[in-house]
Amino acid sequence: MSTIDTIPFRSQSIAVAGIVYKSAYAVPFRVWVRVLAAMIVAKLDKRRTRIQLSKLTESELRDIGILPAEADREIRRSLPFYERHRLEADPLSFIDRRRRRS
Repeated sequence: MSTIDTIPFRSQSIAVAGIVYKSAYAVPFRVWVRVLAAMIVAKLDKRRTRIQLSKLTESELRDIGILPAEADREIRRSLPFYERHRLEADPLSFIDRRRRRS
């Protein structure tokens, strides 16, 4: 049986905002803070868009070519406990349910 050659670690250059650094350790702290801030802003933008998507009705979703199930799946990425409220055929049917309980 022969030995297995290992791949030696070679430090790679990293590019941040168009500037190339020799390694991740050479990137200044302020650059990492900017990158982190940009990631947070992007995450909040996606969340805001998903919240707006959750406010659309099923007919509006179909108008833009999205199925309600696809929209629900996308919305749950930011709002895990989201459940689309479906309108009932009879808007006053909740009154009958209250009468049955008592």
